[in-house]
Amino acid sequence: MIMIHRVFRREAAQLQHYVGATATGDVARARQLAEVIREYIGGLHHHHSGEDQLIWPLLHERARLHDDLVSLMERQHRDLDDTLTTVEELLPRWAGTAADPDRAALITALTEHQRVLHQHLTDEETKVMPLVEQHLALAEWERVGRNGLENMPKNKVFLALGAILEDATPEERAEFMKKVPLAGRIAWKLIGQRQYRTWRASVSGQQA
Repeated sequence: MIMIHRVFRREAAQLQHYVGATATGDVARARQLAEVIREYIGGLHHHHSGEDQLIWPLLHERARLHDDLVSLMERQHRDLDDTLTTVEELLPRWAGTAADPDRAALITALTEHQRVLHQHLTDEETKVMPLVEQHLALAEWERVGRNGLENMPKNKVFLALGAILEDATPEERAEFMKKVPLAGRIAWKLIGQRQYRTWRASVSGQQA
């Protein structure tokens, strides 16, 4: 979970930076980033839907003394959804104009999203993950992780894996890759790493 949260913290900050660095009138770059932001939004929705379906109901049932914390997580998910809705509503106009006022409005929305995101991730890590460790069996927890990758579009799996591994320590990387099937590890070495590097360079503006 810490590794996944690290991805969302990093990507949210980078996307805000990339939007801010986009030149006025550069519609091609604005359209590219708008699509990347939509992919980020889809990834965060996917991550949270797994928690909504597989974690919170079990904690409501098994950790009733801490029901207020679980309810807080659910409210924060709704608050995050609201920030993402605002971002989505602003994307088409900025992508179509790359104008300064549209960029400023989008940056404001992304800033608010980051604020809510950081609060939620911190609360989840410090207040709720101890409950998960106490009240979910290992198999139930591993199901959450499998849900994250198994229900992801196949053409996005290497990008997700690369994002997770990007800032991982050597120990985290080794432990995470143990859970990847052998065929997946081979494909990652032969194809996935290069695909992720190419994607990352494009998003950062290092190549067309």
